[in-house]
Amino acid sequence: MTERPDGARGAWRRIADFVRRGRADERGVSTIEFALASVPIFLLMIGTIEIALDMTVDVTLQMAAQAASRTGLTMAEPQSGTREAQAEQIALQYLGMWRNVGATVTVTQLDYGSFNNVGTPGYVPGNGAGNCGDVESYNIQVVMPGFTGIAAWFGMPTLTFQRKFLVQNEAC
Repeated sequence: MTERPDGARGAWRRIADFVRRGRADERGVSTIEFALASVPIFLLMIGTIEIALDMTVDVTLQMAAQAASRTGLTMAEPQSGTREAQAEQIALQYLGMWRNVGATVTVTQLDYGSFNNVGTPGYVPGNGAGNCGDVESYNIQVVMPGFTGIAAWFGMPTLTFQRKFLVQNEAC
């Protein structure tokens, strides 16, 4: 059995003394606990902010779709342009603020003629506002990046919000 030189034995003794003193010393424990607890709390707060902002976009889209679809309920032609252009303009009044954060807003209006044609395989709806009594579909879509970047961590670099309203033009 070989003996350790005095220098090595002294080094082990110093390490053991350091560990013994460290076990009894509680200074810095609060800092370590804060560091461990703050990361999940911070992520939870940022996630809550992201969800709240996404819900705000969704509610704004709902209001825009309802307001835009009202143009299809009346046969009165707007003073300038078409009802389709008017519906898009109304939707953009609600959704224009989201364009400032990189959102793309798309408004489409389709004419189905009657409720029987909605969802019928092979039926191709027409574009435009349709005639008296026709069924109109107002489709509004908002595509935008997430606000905080957390959605990108879960594989969603862009978020898509959409609404579709079916209305029947007023009877003449």
